[in-house]
Amino acid sequence: MPLNNYFSFKRFSLLLQQDLLINRTKYLLGILGLGVITYLLSYWFLNAAKRSMIQNEYFVNQTYMLCFMFYIMVVGVVIGTAFPDLTDKIKTANYLLTPASTFEKFLAQFLVRMGLFIPIALGIFWIAIRLAKASLIPGDSGLDPSLIPYFEFRLLITAVNRIWDTWLILFMIFGIFSYGSYLFAGATYFRRYALVKAVIFSAIVLGSSILFMILLSHVFYPQVTHGFDIQFAPIQVTENLDSFKIAALGLTHFSWMFFLAIAYFKLKEKEA
Repeated sequence: MPLNNYFSFKRFSLLLQQDLLINRTKYLLGILGLGVITYLLSYWFLNAAKRSMIQNEYFVNQTYMLCFMFYIMVVGVVIGTAFPDLTDKIKTANYLLTPASTFEKFLAQFLVRMGLFIPIALGIFWIAIRLAKASLIPGDSGLDPSLIPYFEFRLLITAVNRIWDTWLILFMIFGIFSYGSYLFAGATYFRRYALVKAVIFSAIVLGSSILFMILLSHVFYPQVTHGFDIQFAPIQVTENLDSFKIAALGLTHFSWMFFLAIAYFKLKEKEA
């Protein structure tokens, strides 16, 4: 059957089993190391900010958000190092000769790096940062760390007892997933130092976009634009959504599909 040329459950399960058996030690040590490092860095960060967190409720959400965003960067490093065999010519040749279709190789890496790792990584963060908070002691300040609430994921979308707007929550969730998909695609697009090149390229694109918007602001709003200011005149589409918010949501909601398609076809191109 033609479908069997693209996907066979038995062939895919063998490929996934092979990857987990070969790399099980690396994966387990990576998860353990990630947990230990997250705990140590979270403790250091929370201990440095505990006075502000006790005295001002606003800093509780802000501090936990900063910890989470730095952690997401580390998770992005793991995602961006997908397809490790593509960094070497000999390993690449052996990997491409593996008896599995392009889709199965793509799906195996996606499942390990995103489908399995991201839920595990979220669990590691939840445990590590709660342990870090429990380890806080009053110290010289005498302030009671028990006044600081334990981390919950809902704190990431809450600002002083008020839940963020729905569009902003969706923007953050899909934005993180889209950037992870971009790093995943970069692992197939670039050969050596793929993660570094992907991050540098994204920084260049972001910087160029900001400069372009500054230029447009000076062209269309010269009276109110000064220096590196950016001026927008969004169109109110609904009561809670304007044109800028809709554009941001559209970009994050659909860009991950584009990046995953790039990863698949780039891998297929290497096999050609």
